[in-house]
Amino acid sequence: MERTHDDVTRSDEALLAAWRAGDAKTGELLWQRHSRSVQRFFRNKVPWAVAMDLAQRTIESGLRLQQPVRCFRSYLLGIAKHQLFDYLRSEQRKQRRDADLETLVIDDTVESPEAWVCAKREKRVLLHALRRLPLPIQLVLELRYWEQMSDRGIADVLDLPLGTVKSRIAAGRVELREAIARLVSSPAQLQSTLDSLEKWASRTQASATDAVMAELDAGAGKPTGR
Repeated sequence: MERTHDDVTRSDEALLAAWRAGDAKTGELLWQRHSRSVQRFFRNKVPWAVAMDLAQRTIESGLRLQQPVRCFRSYLLGIAKHQLFDYLRSEQRKQRRDADLETLVIDDTVESPEAWVCAKREKRVLLHALRRLPLPIQLVLELRYWEQMSDRGIADVLDLPLGTVKSRIAAGRVELREAIARLVSSPAQLQSTLDSLEKWASRTQASATDAVMAELDAGAGKPTGR
């Protein structure tokens, strides 16, 4: 679908209003605008096929929105959180495991993503280290590093008090450094990972996911028509 200048500058609220009025094109525009954020939310936590299915459900659920929201992306990521939690609880019940998501470590219950195979060592270390953290910590760090969200934005997505988000980010940075230290084999590797962590993580997010997301932009997993 060819995008015009008007498509790029229209607000999410305007696109949603047009979608509710029957303009199917605006649903695809909202998908193009927000699908990468939603897909990133799932990709380091569940298998590829599951991630794409949950992302599709999240977008379609978001397009059913009727009431105004402060930020559509945050609203979508909030839906993604609920989709993820429902999936993980279901998987925990199937495996007859404790379904307490406050203590769940993704790496203990879900196989590593297939995309890791082609990733450089430093990227694999970061992704693996994040998956070794308790899920609540993993969530706040990925929203901060990958989505560049503020404390308030993260609080909105996860439906948490602002103070809780701040404390989890602070504790999470320490835990992430410790997790990385356990995965690397030399002080030099540790230093290269820890040096300017926020900038490094942002670059890693962009380079590690662009190739995967390009396949989806070619036409896979777009919202269904009316």
